[in-house]
Amino acid sequence: MGELLDRSIQRDLLRSLADRYPQQAFMKDLPDFGGNTRAVNLAYLQEHGLVTVQWYASMEGREPIAASITAHGLDFLTDDGGLGAILGVVTVKLHDDTIRRLLIDKIEKADGDKSIKDQLIAKVKELPADALGSVAMTGLGAALDQAPNLLSLLRAILHI
Repeated sequence: MGELLDRSIQRDLLRSLADRYPQQAFMKDLPDFGGNTRAVNLAYLQEHGLVTVQWYASMEGREPIAASITAHGLDFLTDDGGLGAILGVVTVKLHDDTIRRLLIDKIEKADGDKSIKDQLIAKVKELPADALGSVAMTGLGAALDQAPNLLSLLRAILHI
């Protein structure tokens, strides 16, 4: 089955469907690649949300009748990622208790006078959530500024 999956066939199918957007295309309007290659690639594209396919259940299995490209499929074809790239902003939220615990843990492990560390821990424990967020952002910025091998570190973390 894997040998039937073909990126150039998938691209051709997506482009053919994009040319007919927002209408659906019947199989007679799409390129035929022989055998069940078109059906296999349409099923694959459908599983990834790039197309929708209407299927007909026959004695031999299911056969595609019509297909249409989705907004996700159109975005996939564009060089800039389309609206999906603009709207797909990811927001990372850290609970204030998580930030508080991380700061306290780092203070406890740091070298320094115990009385000063105890004062810092007490202050961190009483900080409101918005102040913790500000401390976290300032700390992250300072840490990134101080990282001597920031690019190497990021490459290692991101496996680049």
